[in-house]
Amino acid sequence: MTIVAVAHRHISVRLIIYAVADSFGVTVQDMRARRRDGKVYHARAAACLLARELTGRTYPQIGRVLAGRDHTTIIHAVERAREMLASDDDFKLAYTAAKMAVETIAATKLAELLRDDEPSVVAARICEYPSQANRVSTWEIISMAARLVALEELAADAFKLLADLDLLVEQPASALELRGPLTSRITSVAESLASLGYANQPEGAPNV
Repeated sequence: MTIVAVAHRHISVRLIIYAVADSFGVTVQDMRARRRDGKVYHARAAACLLARELTGRTYPQIGRVLAGRDHTTIIHAVERAREMLASDDDFKLAYTAAKMAVETIAATKLAELLRDDEPSVVAARICEYPSQANRVSTWEIISMAARLVALEELAADAFKLLADLDLLVEQPASALELRGPLTSRITSVAESLASLGYANQPEGAPNV
């Protein structure tokens, strides 16, 4: 069995972030931060493309590991990385080195330590075994916190959507005027659900 065949079963987005950070000469903290200087920007794009190619993770799942970035940001990063692979030799060299490192590490026990744990899985594990809560890593705590914030924002958007729908029922004469805000609310809720892994990303604006 080749390294690549083994690697695809064990590669995580987290492992890719570490490998890319090393190959591009940046830190893991840089990769997750909001900085947009050239080197970090390119490294983050490389990580997104590798994650799509090697892990089978969705855009929202990749975004969650990269400090809660939304799916559209990941899509743009993947497109940018593909463009740079075709036009930037330095980027291609660093990208290839990172990919080789990922495939090599994925065949070792280190890959297990760098697995991607979904925040909900970590939370369920803590609920089942409270005595092991002290074994939760900082990375996992950050992921759970980011997901909690996203769920709070989703709840607020859903509440506003319900309020708008009630208004539509109460004021049918204003349906045309309310159509735009309702469409926006529905799209926002659908995108939030998609980013959290609960629904498919809508292809277009819904009919209201």
